[in-house]
Amino acid sequence: MTAALEVTLRTQGEIWFASREVGRLADTEPYFLNTALYYALGFASGRYVDRSFEPTYLDDTDAIAEELYVTPATPSDSPGAGLANRITSTYNTSTDDYATINYSAQEDPDAKQNLPTYGRRRVLGHGNELTCYLLGRGLSASELESRVPGYIRLGKKRGKARVETEPLGVSQGDGEFDLGHPIGAYDTALTPVGNLVTKRMRPTPLVMQAAYEGAYVELEASDPDDDDVVRLPADATFLETKR
Repeated sequence: MTAALEVTLRTQGEIWFASREVGRLADTEPYFLNTALYYALGFASGRYVDRSFEPTYLDDTDAIAEELYVTPATPSDSPGAGLANRITSTYNTSTDDYATINYSAQEDPDAKQNLPTYGRRRVLGHGNELTCYLLGRGLSASELESRVPGYIRLGKKRGKARVETEPLGVSQGDGEFDLGHPIGAYDTALTPVGNLVTKRMRPTPLVMQAAYEGAYVELEASDPDDDDVVRLPADATFLETKR
């Protein structure tokens, strides 16, 4: 038995992280990778103090990887929703290093220099809407919904987002299918057979669209007037090919 939810994330303030850096511009692109969503939704937790500086995604999700799969989140395509508000600001400030060396006046190498830290930052503001999908294997839709919090925090400054869920009908099929929503590049063992478009992201790339051959799950909205159907690989598992 597989249950599925459509999860809508509505930003309630500024959410910032550096998706890409061009010169002095740090840009937040409107994609939340599932490497972040597993932690934000409370399905995984990392170490409070990290002295190894090595990713621990596999260890942190080992207990729930087979049971729960979360896709990355992308801007909603429903009318009037999606990406509505981005904020660009310029900052000019002193360094925010944790420790600053205190030189004597005679030995300070920067004594005659004005070295501010400045640049531009583009973030997601209030009112943006993004969508992801949650698959629960061996769970009912109500059990799955009970595990999803009403609000989450995302980004370097822990910006707030409201979480809304809608149960979806689930059926299974086998054959050639088109990917209906982006997934992580390492989240399925299936190899694309065509129509492949990827997006470079860190720490994992996104498969934005692709045609596959194999087993898939089909997600259908409960509203009979909604014709949208999303197909995902049946084996979709967080970092499947890395385990």
